[in-house]
Amino acid sequence: MLLCLLYGFRSVICVFHSVSIPILLTVNYNSIIKDSQHLFAVPETEDMVTALLDPRKPKSTSDYMTLTILTSYCVLYYLLPVNFRKWAFLAIYAVSRLAYNGGLGYVLYQQSFHKSLTRWAASSRVFNKPGPNSSALRRSVFKTIKNELSAKMGNDYNFETVPLEYNTWLLFRRMVDLILMSDFTSYMLFALACGSVPEGQTMALHIGRWTAGILLFFFNLWVKLDAHRVVKDYAWYWGDFFFLEDLELCFDGIFELVPHPMYSVGYAGYYGFSLMAASYTLLFVSLAAHACQFAFLFIVENPHIAKTYSSPPKSK
Repeated sequence: MLLCLLYGFRSVICVFHSVSIPILLTVNYNSIIKDSQHLFAVPETEDMVTALLDPRKPKSTSDYMTLTILTSYCVLYYLLPVNFRKWAFLAIYAVSRLAYNGGLGYVLYQQSFHKSLTRWAASSRVFNKPGPNSSALRRSVFKTIKNELSAKMGNDYNFETVPLEYNTWLLFRRMVDLILMSDFTSYMLFALACGSVPEGQTMALHIGRWTAGILLFFFNLWVKLDAHRVVKDYAWYWGDFFFLEDLELCFDGIFELVPHPMYSVGYAGYYGFSLMAASYTLLFVSLAAHACQFAFLFIVENPHIAKTYSSPPKSK
């Protein structure tokens, strides 16, 4: 079931990409992004689900590590006793959610206000080619990082010539992939463990509960896909915390209906799964997780948006 959902999500993304290829290519190859020193063309990147699950796409070492961890979750689910699955995956999901909203939130906040990641990359010279007198360890680290970041990129990417900010963002994306996919997978397995058939429920109520849940899931799917169509990988992976892209986004579709759709109505699927599972435990955990996401929005994203995109005060 979980793999079907992931592959279904990937397939719909591919449909959207196939419709929008001319636009995406224009953005990726012809747009210009600004870093602290100069302008450069944007190399093309793949979305998270396609990059991880499409066997036709090249994989990096971190991709294989992420897929191994996700597979271990599924194996663990079937190995655990039935009455222990719920609590085990509640714990795994809680850690993943805290890693997302707390861990990534802290890192992004520090990057937004103090440029912590890019300062670390600059001071450690981790992207600088080692000299002939460099230690074997330094050469090995450089080669490993270069292979990792170059593995999934096309001919428009050159590890040694793109700005430090861009490579730092690519490295940050590896951490995002692991945390977000762990968050999604552990939640789905937790939802599966919470599933039950309430005693005494009429067939009409049973059908209505599942129908509403499925509709909420597909609405959630549409929101995420439409939001990704607008913001693309650049904003999906918080690219503007690292560099600014000089293009005009058209905030149409779901963005015309609700503010911050990925964090608001983009969590409708949580309540759909709670309905299908007929579980108050899942519902309350979903509410808590959604609250954490709003905290991430108010504490991390909104201050960054205000700092980055607010118009400068008019001179008197």
